Formats: sequence, C-alpha cells, structure tokens
Amino acid sequence: PIKTVVAGFDARMIHTENLTLVAWSVQPDAKLPPHQHPHEQLTVIQEGEFEMTVGDETRRLGPGSVAVIPGGVAHTGRALTPCRIVDVFYPARDDYR
Repeated sequence: PIKTVVAGFDARMIHTENLTLVAWSVQPDAKLPPHQHPHEQLTVIQEGEFEMTVGDETRRLGPGSVAVIPGGVAHTGRALTPCRIVDVFYPARDDYR
C-alpha cells in the first residue's frame, strides 16, 4: 500500500528483519522537515532533482546520485522537481511498519 509520511512524500515500503526499503514518489516543492533518527540511511535519486542537507552540507542531487546519512545526523530536503527516490534504512524502521 501507499502511505503518505509527510505532505508530498508518498511511500511504498518493504521491511525485512534488518532493513527497511522505501520507494518514494515526491511532489515538486515538497519539503522534508529537519529530523534525525538512529538508523543509517542510504538515499538514491532515481528521477528528478532533490536538494538535501545532511549536517551542514547541502547538495543538489539528480538521477543516479547517492547520499549516505549516518545514524543520528540531522537532515532535511526539498524536491526541486517531481522525484522518485529510494531509501534504505538499517536497522529496520519499526516506526514505518
């Protein structure tokens, strides 16, 4: 099923014992509020342009770009265009189940 996690961020999720994979469909100009979590996160941009800030570094990410977010590090983002993004979290995100 599709779940809206934040306005403009619709997700399909797959959970294993140790990982959570999220396939996002993101509307243009949708903003991800600043947050942090204990999970390691790997973000891969499949389509579109996404501006992401991890800690104090801001990058513009396009198709094929990868961002690595260590657990406990604050991050935020904004879709500059419609986006398709895949996130992998370790350990699994029980709050997303």
